[in-house]
Amino acid sequence: MKLTRSEIRKIILQEIKCILEDTLSSTTADVRIDKNLDRCLRHEDLIREFCEFCASFLNITEPIVIQIINDRDLEGVRTTADYNPEDHRIRVYGKNRAIVDICRSIAHEMTHMGQMISGRLKFPVQDAGGEIEDEANAKAGEIIKIFAKSQPDRKAIYENKDVTR
Repeated sequence: MKLTRSEIRKIILQEIKCILEDTLSSTTADVRIDKNLDRCLRHEDLIREFCEFCASFLNITEPIVIQIINDRDLEGVRTTADYNPEDHRIRVYGKNRAIVDICRSIAHEMTHMGQMISGRLKFPVQDAGGEIEDEANAKAGEIIKIFAKSQPDRKAIYENKDVTR
């Protein structure tokens, strides 16, 4: 019996799905969404699923708090996201941002968490360019694409502002 490429792809994707479902059974990410971020709240399940997928993909097993915030000034966030290595807390600015952009920021900061856990993150970190930042940017894009392709309903990560899951 000879398998086509399409059949082989389906088998591989099914195996990946089973492995990830087994891995994701233990929650590591505590996701907190500001009550004023309606679009994020409508996509809360997808965002939580993405955070768990990301932790699994990056082999992060330590608990992590991910806050999606509405007010950068109130929270003291100077950019679109930050990672605090002292308590493994990620804060992501969510106001007027697409779900995929919020998730990309989460993946970027979780990559930094993985770098920290493995002892590769040294301070001060070069915030534009450099190996550490370039890896976080590339890995975030990779995780978004793999997540979106892993199951048909996960393509909703590319949602339009007016579409709900």
